[in-house]
Amino acid sequence: MAVISNGIGPEDLIRIEEILRSTSFFYDFEIDTALEIAGETLIKGSEASGYYWLRAADDSGVIAFATYGRNSFSVHSWDLYWIAVHQDARNQKLGSIMLLEIENNVRSNGGKILWVETSGRPLYAPTEAFYQRNGYTLQASLKDFYAPGDPKQIYSKVL
Repeated sequence: MAVISNGIGPEDLIRIEEILRSTSFFYDFEIDTALEIAGETLIKGSEASGYYWLRAADDSGVIAFATYGRNSFSVHSWDLYWIAVHQDARNQKLGSIMLLEIENNVRSNGGKILWVETSGRPLYAPTEAFYQRNGYTLQASLKDFYAPGDPKQIYSKVL
């Protein structure tokens, strides 16, 4: 049984990279960005960096993580930057459990809307279905945003 906790430590960086690579969903620059954000959070802390983390761990170590934060251009919107489950730990409802925890944390911090950006490539069809199952609505699709044939899908949920 996985235990979900807030925050990350330096020992989690390698596992965060392994989780992202295991999914085969992310471009290398996205993985690099996630690790940069993790490093910034470790140096500055969540409040100063603006990045909040959840991690799920079992006996084997960290098997999932999520990063989210307040959108500084809104009075009530928050953004979900990453939610990723190691390929070996998928299909255990861990993503949904973590997403609910994020929503509760955002609500308790005065957030009213959680925004999510994801790819619209066919590979991401299960990701889009995940957000839809969890009550998120597609608000916009930006054609060829990430690359030719790779649109940005923008979902949101009113909390």
